[in-house]
Amino acid sequence: MSLITSSIPNLVNGVSQQPKSLRLASQGELQENGLSSIAEGLRKRPAFRHVAKMLGTQIGNAYVHVINRDKSERYVVTIYDGDIRVFDIYGYEMVVNKPDGVGYLSSSTPSEDFDTITVADYTFIVNKTVTAAKSSTLSPTRDNEAMIWIKQGAYGATYTATVNGTTASYTTPDGGSSADSTKIATDYIASQLEADLDAAFGTAYTIYTVGSVIYIKRSSGSVTVSSEDSLGNTAIQAIGEKIQRFSELPATAVEGFEVEVTGDQSSNFDNYYVKYQDGVWVETIKQGQEIGLDTSTMPHALVREADGTFTFREITWEDRKVGDLNSNPFPSYIGMNISGVFFHRNRLGVISGENVVMSKAGDFFNFFRGTATQVLDDDPIDVGVSHVKVSILRHAVPFNETLLLFSDQTQFQLGRANILTPDTVSINQTTEYETSLRAKPGAAGRFVYFMVNRGGSSGVMEYYVDKSTEVQEAADVTGHVPEYIPGDVFKIASSSNEDALVILSEQEQNAAYVYRYYWSDQEKIQASWSKWTIPEGDRILNAEFIESDLYAVIERDDGVYLEVASFEPGYKSPGMPSAVHLDRLLDETQVSSLTFDGTDTTFTLPYKIGSGQELVVVAGDGGNIKKGVVLKSSVDNSGTETVVTVSGKDLTSEAFFVGTRYTFRYRFSQLALRESSDGGGQSTVNSGRTQVRKMNLQFSEAGYFKIEVTPFRRQTYEYVFSGRVLGSARNLIGDISIEDGTFPFPIMARNTEVTIDITNDSYLPASFLSAEWEAYFTTRSKRI
Repeated sequence: MSLITSSIPNLVNGVSQQPKSLRLASQGELQENGLSSIAEGLRKRPAFRHVAKMLGTQIGNAYVHVINRDKSERYVVTIYDGDIRVFDIYGYEMVVNKPDGVGYLSSSTPSEDFDTITVADYTFIVNKTVTAAKSSTLSPTRDNEAMIWIKQGAYGATYTATVNGTTASYTTPDGGSSADSTKIATDYIASQLEADLDAAFGTAYTIYTVGSVIYIKRSSGSVTVSSEDSLGNTAIQAIGEKIQRFSELPATAVEGFEVEVTGDQSSNFDNYYVKYQDGVWVETIKQGQEIGLDTSTMPHALVREADGTFTFREITWEDRKVGDLNSNPFPSYIGMNISGVFFHRNRLGVISGENVVMSKAGDFFNFFRGTATQVLDDDPIDVGVSHVKVSILRHAVPFNETLLLFSDQTQFQLGRANILTPDTVSINQTTEYETSLRAKPGAAGRFVYFMVNRGGSSGVMEYYVDKSTEVQEAADVTGHVPEYIPGDVFKIASSSNEDALVILSEQEQNAAYVYRYYWSDQEKIQASWSKWTIPEGDRILNAEFIESDLYAVIERDDGVYLEVASFEPGYKSPGMPSAVHLDRLLDETQVSSLTFDGTDTTFTLPYKIGSGQELVVVAGDGGNIKKGVVLKSSVDNSGTETVVTVSGKDLTSEAFFVGTRYTFRYRFSQLALRESSDGGGQSTVNSGRTQVRKMNLQFSEAGYFKIEVTPFRRQTYEYVFSGRVLGSARNLIGDISIEDGTFPFPIMARNTEVTIDITNDSYLPASFLSAEWEAYFTTRSKRI
């Protein structure tokens, strides 16, 4: 028998579901309401502080979106029951004008059916169940018309114009007289032909000249024109619905006249259309064709107005202004459902089916080309993914200067280009993972995290680009906890400030799964999973990071609340030496009806606490009561709000905190003796019996914690650290005592037959850094 000691170097790697012999010493069996930090060790998670009661009723499976406009303006948007409401980050409801109604928001499952993106003052909202459609509006049509252009005059030339089979002809003089010079002017020749045609047709046609151009309009029926001359048909040009070259058009024409330019073999463009407008020919759209988008079926906008109000309205999407349905077609999402919206490289984009469609650069509301004669660099982009599998795109995430596209089985990447244009765009397949894409992938720094299904559980993949090879890869960050996260994940919140992820699942809506990671150069030295819980029956509808704060929208029996938890290292409650660890935390400024009757103080909370929850009142700083004292209180929960009575204290001029208890629990993995392996790393020694005697737990900034030691089939032994250390200068009567040090406690059990937990259900903090344990090790043989 040998007396041995071993150590656990740190407690910052969270939970592992691997076999006990394969776990790292720094990984635990269980970690609830804990937060792992490279800087602070393992500590009790931050409290959820009450911000405001947003709604007095439950909102079920609402869609929730957070707008982080700037440091002074942040908002929470809720969509439910076919309506939209907006609250600022303090819980005050904002005015939302709805000039076009809310028909677009109709949905039986809004939490699944909407996608949003905020760009400056615009939040674009997509209803995935609505089919995008064309507008019924057609481009304007003109009367049946034609022109005949006298291009040049010459002596002794014959000019002939034929309109619907009726011919007018004029021959210029031979120039024998000086007076003949006026009779070869192009406008004179036009007037002679116009007079003959006018006499032939009478009132059935409108015929007049504009300079050297004869304009012909028929009140009903088509107009067919042709022309010829004795100069090789170079001096007169008939212009009907079509011409072959733009050069065949006169410099002066009738305002609004339209014609199609068909081109020839020397042209490198499709047919296009021009119109004479304000003295010049400009490109236009073909007559009588659909030109626009049905705004009621397209993404809508929630706009923050200059006066601080919001307007939910249809977007005025640009109409098609040039070309026809072949040369300038409608976007590919027409007739399909739009499944996502994004913003990339100064373009607004949507995904629909297997296609990615992006607006004109800098013109977010325009999905049509600016000219039909050539493709411009700023023209819209409409490109599909190419793969042997059906790849319906679900999400698009800007990442690493490009765009990641997620389908159910394959991941694609928009090809990198210095300038993103219709000519340079390409989509390449990168990886193939069968993904669970109800939750939008979350980007954090140089990583993108997305979900995969594992039967009834979920896994998280960490997508990144290998710096040395530029190869896109995805690592499974839940490989050591394969059954930890339940299925039906609907939210991934990420923070690059705090190297953290928060995962929310429909299957366990009173829990959040928190992942903390830390990279040192190319080595990941922390990968910690833990579980945060709130009371059963409460539902976390959404969570979003803003800097180092996690804002949560939580539904309870009496309504919907906005709460915030600070991941900030070293966070302290105002006037206190540490953070106050009570959920739904309030201070004295947030309660109402604060009165003192000479014996007791009563006040009303802005919420009603749930059944079985324990309310705690803690004295703050600056009054006649020592800060940190837990005050004796009772609760009247019979009304619509909770009324609290504090016995024997006048709190009307005191600072204090109020909140509900929650419990931190960490369970050590099986203690085991490890030795270095020949191939590197460590292996567990299993050849002998390990009888653990005691453990020394190193802690920091601790005011309270409790150790629970439970030998197999025996009672639980509890060892409490109260923050009081004899001889310490911090140990002042009536004051909070926060200590650093080592806490020894006995175990006296075999390592395979004992459970060791650290718990903390008080408002006081505790951080745990490392541990050492001492045991008797007995073996019958010696390893050689």
